[in-house]
Amino acid sequence: MIRFSEIVENGQKPDLKKKIKKEQGANLRSTGILNEDKEEKKIAINEARAYCKKLFTLADKVQLWVQKDETIDIHSIIPVLRSIIENDLIDSLYYYLGFEGDKEGKLAAHSIDVTIFSLKIGIGMGYDNKRLLALAMIAFLHDVGMYKIPQNILNKKGKLSKQEFKEIQRHPEISADILSGLGDKHGWLAEVALQVHERADGSGYPRGLREEGIHDYAYIIGLVDIYSAMIKDRPYRDRIEKNRAVRDVISSCKAKFPVKIIKVFLNQISFFPLNSYVKLNDRSVGRVINTNPNFLLKPVVEVLYDSLGNRLAEERVVDLSEQALLYVTGSIDEKDII
Repeated sequence: MIRFSEIVENGQKPDLKKKIKKEQGANLRSTGILNEDKEEKKIAINEARAYCKKLFTLADKVQLWVQKDETIDIHSIIPVLRSIIENDLIDSLYYYLGFEGDKEGKLAAHSIDVTIFSLKIGIGMGYDNKRLLALAMIAFLHDVGMYKIPQNILNKKGKLSKQEFKEIQRHPEISADILSGLGDKHGWLAEVALQVHERADGSGYPRGLREEGIHDYAYIIGLVDIYSAMIKDRPYRDRIEKNRAVRDVISSCKAKFPVKIIKVFLNQISFFPLNSYVKLNDRSVGRVINTNPNFLLKPVVEVLYDSLGNRLAEERVVDLSEQALLYVTGSIDEKDII
């Protein structure tokens, strides 16, 4: 069993000496997908950018259809999701969202994040293209009921009242009702949407289902939904640093999700997710630009600052899985990089 105390910080908070101006988004040329500067990788990122725009357009259309009580045109959504899967664009989109994704927790952006993160988990689960497409469909549409929740509740900066919280908890049933209008062929979407907030220990809602009574798709989306919400700004709080979000998810969800789902989540997302900042044992600071599923604590890092906090004139990329003496000692919020 992996213990968090063995992973980062060694019980101590990193020594943060001074603040620097926030990075204004990573240059995709320095990410793992482009660090060899190969033309095909540039093309992959450009494709990812184009498909992300398509997904945003679709998400906006879904919102409009729902708010106007019109039937969702599922046949305009399926080809885009199928194309992403069949053209092997999942990793490209994952990288793109990790470095250039919307940092705000808007519903459209959230639905796209959850879709791509879920597909990453689906790959780790060994799903074939047919199952990946099914997972993508429900991930993209599972939260449509949120478009029916009043904006004054969704955008409230303070704590929700009991009545407002109950209103939020109605959204899985609203989603299921909306998706049930897609016909018998897609009736399963309504059932899975109803299960996304159910938990293995029976603590979820709306029906308090347990363990095998919950579909794996719902477990995957439910776990990813929690993580994605944590790392985005919300009206009532700032986003949480990615490594801390991973730790919080694992510590709070171990009884609520199957072990197999949590393990795949860790393998695919990593303890040190893309575009998170880490401190190395030589006191240098870098940004994670790739992960190593076989070495969860040894990501690929772009070193940005030396041990004295000086910005390097030329960044260097280090694969920690190939380094015997260099390792991560802690994670750092991008707001507080030394």
